[in-house]
Amino acid sequence: MHTTNRDGTVSDTQHVIRNTFTHSGGWPGGTVTALLLLPGDDILAGTKAGLFRSADAGQSWQRLDNGPADPAIVALAANGPLIFASTEGGRLYRSDDSGATWPELSGWAGLGVGVAIAISPNYADDGTLFIATADGPLRSQDGGESWESSTFGLLDMDTLCLAISPNFASDECLWVGTAFGGFFHSRNAGRSWRESGTGLPDAAVQCMAQTADGALYAGTESDGVFRSNDGGNSWQRAGDELAGHSVNSLAGLSGCLLAGTSLGLFRSVDGGASWRPCVGGDFAAFVLAGGEGLLLAGSWQAGLFASTDDGHSWQAANGRGVALLTGHAPPLAVLSPWQELFVVDSDGASAISPDYGRSWQPVDFLAEEEACSFVAGAGSGDGFTLFAWAEDAIYRRVGQGEWQRLDAPGNGVGRLAVSPAYATDGTLLWADIDGYLYLSEDRGESWEELTPPETEGDVLGVALSPSFAEDMRAWLVTGGFDGQHIQVELWQSDDGGQSWVDLAGLALDTPSLTLLPLADKLRHPQSLGPLLLAAQNRLITFSTDPENGELTVDQRFLPVEVQIVTVTAGDGATLLAATNRGIWRIPADGGEAACIGLADRSVVAIFPGNGNVTALTLGGEVWQG
Repeated sequence: MHTTNRDGTVSDTQHVIRNTFTHSGGWPGGTVTALLLLPGDDILAGTKAGLFRSADAGQSWQRLDNGPADPAIVALAANGPLIFASTEGGRLYRSDDSGATWPELSGWAGLGVGVAIAISPNYADDGTLFIATADGPLRSQDGGESWESSTFGLLDMDTLCLAISPNFASDECLWVGTAFGGFFHSRNAGRSWRESGTGLPDAAVQCMAQTADGALYAGTESDGVFRSNDGGNSWQRAGDELAGHSVNSLAGLSGCLLAGTSLGLFRSVDGGASWRPCVGGDFAAFVLAGGEGLLLAGSWQAGLFASTDDGHSWQAANGRGVALLTGHAPPLAVLSPWQELFVVDSDGASAISPDYGRSWQPVDFLAEEEACSFVAGAGSGDGFTLFAWAEDAIYRRVGQGEWQRLDAPGNGVGRLAVSPAYATDGTLLWADIDGYLYLSEDRGESWEELTPPETEGDVLGVALSPSFAEDMRAWLVTGGFDGQHIQVELWQSDDGGQSWVDLAGLALDTPSLTLLPLADKLRHPQSLGPLLLAAQNRLITFSTDPENGELTVDQRFLPVEVQIVTVTAGDGATLLAATNRGIWRIPADGGEAACIGLADRSVVAIFPGNGNVTALTLGGEVWQG
């Protein structure tokens, strides 16, 4: 392994210190966005936190550590050992060996996010596949190496789903459903399209399914399921039970038709003429798959469910012990002094573990229909305070007391800075998603709106000085995309956020960054200044000469393949960085940084204490070392 030193040179020394981290548990579930049932009942589940594989019907899971470099999976499709995967980052991967390796297809670069993939049944001979995007479907005839637009005749480009005829080699038929109520049919392998939705409502077509008898089914955003017996030319409502409801997924499986709806999972055995709710199907099924004797449903927030009785009843199949499907992204986490791990994911799921991930409890303080979107901790000891944001409310728990509901300032979740002296001054600085700033000096009971700096950039980070009670110093980072880079500005306030001075500017490749004001033990004169900004593989420190006010900027670099997620103070004069390549220890005296564990994991949160480190990795695995 190589590292880039402060002077830009590359060192050849080994940087992994082989400390042992023990996998103590994990947060099971998360949103399953894509699903494949491969030969031999081998299951491949795509999540926002990567790909997972099970060889025993979901009783145990293994993360594919060699999966796609972009872990946020959107769609999967397979033909024999060939598997394609599209991701939220607009990237496309192809595995030719049943998922053992995942090279990226560079020909897809810049073509958008693929929301659905259809592979020709005759792929071995024609190399053809189609991918639906917000800008219309695209076609490849060389296994995904190159692409061409397939939009001629489409009146709505925002395609949500597509299906390909099982007889594609002879009839060249395929269908797409779009976001604005359109349904289109191609009879010439996607070279042109014709509207083909007579009888469908004016609602988005979100999913499609075909059955062995040749029938087509379309699931709509707001009016249930429709059936076509003539290749999509005309449509009739398929049962009244789902009328007026959203249908997210459809599957025509052996002996039944399944529909994942806003009401839960439903089953039909008469071609959609009638529908019955499935036992244990009270979850939002985003994707369905199945084969003889095993049916699968990937859900929103709750992971995977399986049925072994033709869809009559369903049970969670997220594994057990530490062999879990942990598909939560990123997640956000706080560890309390009582060793409670409070976690929140990007879809609003939340839970608390009292024993380092071995068991989990649902949060019980949210109002009906509320979802938690942010969590933070403040203070220490018996006065340690947990904050959780949900829509227009803040929930606060002091110590191990009851949760209290407070009014939230501004519009939505943004960035929060907690005063290092919170136990005595109760100060919080909040930036909402619109860039407005709010200050609370009474532990969130009330908020004062501040004047933000004059900038059009988004707020990327906020921080308060370790001596905020005395110096009233705060920092704010804003940034905007200029077409090539994120142009970042660092602002400083010396009056508690009432006014701001533009301190410095820099260009980054990503808006993801962390701000850390450095305590005295970390302010080494030759390395780390009073404020650290970490982004990508860069550790940038800013310090000001107290006599002449001159700003000094210093940089250190981790290896180029390492991307920093967050940074915290470790034991002694060290920093600990959570990265996509494990946990890195960074000495404050300018010594060499080193990975201390979990080098094959993307770490999203670290909690040092008493000589140990608790770590949370992408998806929700909990580790101790």
